[in-house]
Formats: sequence, structure tokens, C-alpha cells
Amino acid sequence: MLWHIVAGFLYSEMFIVLLMILPIFSSQTWSKLFKFSFIKQISEKSSFYFRLFLVMLVCVLAEALRNVWVLKQAYASIKEHPHEMRPETESLYLMRMFRAQRNFYITGFSLFVWLVLHRLISLLSEHAKMRASEEASIKQAQSATAAAERLLDQSKVNDSDTEDVYPDTVEALKDELLKLTKKFESEEIAHKKTKQDLETLRKQTLQTNTEYDRVTQECQKLQYRLQMLESSSTSKKAD
Repeated sequence: MLWHIVAGFLYSEMFIVLLMILPIFSSQTWSKLFKFSFIKQISEKSSFYFRLFLVMLVCVLAEALRNVWVLKQAYASIKEHPHEMRPETESLYLMRMFRAQRNFYITGFSLFVWLVLHRLISLLSEHAKMRASEEASIKQAQSATAAAERLLDQSKVNDSDTEDVYPDTVEALKDELLKLTKKFESEEIAHKKTKQDLETLRKQTLQTNTEYDRVTQECQKLQYRLQMLESSSTSKKAD
């Protein structure tokens, strides 16, 4: 009876996973389904139920493994005494061994599909939340764009109305802006010229300093030669 329940649980898991994998229902549909009151109450304790079924499946898997090991030991002990073994006895043990191994594989696969199902539900929930957030962001961006366009159109209308109501003021402001622009351009040209003059003066100063250093070195050389000549003439007079 236990193994029939495990097999039915496995078939149910496979059916649910198949429904989630096939492109029949969208993530929004699954999200709406998860929001039902009954399923929502279950999802609030989903971690508890997941761990509960996980522990149960692990226990059943351990029991199936124990049955396989016991039958293998019994069959090995019978094989050690071939004179006591009958054909129907061997067939009976082989049939029980097959059933124990089948139960072990069914339980193991059911445990694996349970983990896959839990992960798949988590991914679908996260994907649905991301889609909802994306749609909300798109709507917010569209509303902000529409509001900006309305403000821009309104500002254009206000500018045209201002020009119609105060034409003299607008013309005066335009003339003043033109004068200021020309003044700025002339100031910029003067600034560039002053900068060029300063650069030229800096270069001339560097050249002057270089020439001064050269002349100073030549003067030092001449003074040294003059001192040498004076010392040589003094020594000759002394002789």
C-alpha cells in the first residue's frame, strides 16, 4: 500500500511538472492561480510542507534501500546452500528483489521530482513578480513621458502667448541678448589676444634669461683669462 501511494505521488508530480513546462499557461496565469485563497493558505506554509514531504520521502527511500539490502543478503545466503534451494524459491526471491528495486527507483525519482517541482514553483513565482514589476515600470514611464510632453506643449503655448502679448518687450530682450553676445565675443577675442601676448612675452623672457646666462658665462671666462694674464705678467716682472 505504501508503494502505491508513493507511485501515485510520483505520477502527480510528473503531471504538475509537465503542466508547468509546457507553454500552455503563462507565468501570469500561474501567479493568479497561486493567489487563490486555498492555495495562498498552503503557500504561506510551503516551506513546512516541502520539508515534511522531503523528510517522508527520504524515510521511504531509506526503507526501500533496507528492503533491497535484506533481500540481497537473504538471496546470497540461499545461494550458499544450493541443495536446499528450489526453483520456485529462487523465483520468489528474484520477484521480491525486483519489486524492492522498483520501489527504490520510484521513491528516489519521486524525491528528485519533488525537488525539481519546488524549484520550478519558486522560479515561476519570481518570474511573475518580475513581469508585474516590469509592467508597472513601463506604465509609470509612459505616464511620465505623457506628462512631460504635456508640460512641453504647455510651455510652447505660453511662450507664443508671451510673444503675442508683449512683442516690444520680447524684441528689446532679443536686442539686449544680441548686444551681450557681441560684447562677449569681443571680450573673448581680447582675452585670446592678451593670452597670446602673454605667451609671447613669456617666450621673450625665457630667451632673455638664456642670453643673460650666456653673457654671464662669457664674462666669467674673460675675467678668468684676464686674471691669468695679469698673474703671468706679474711673474715675468718679478723675474
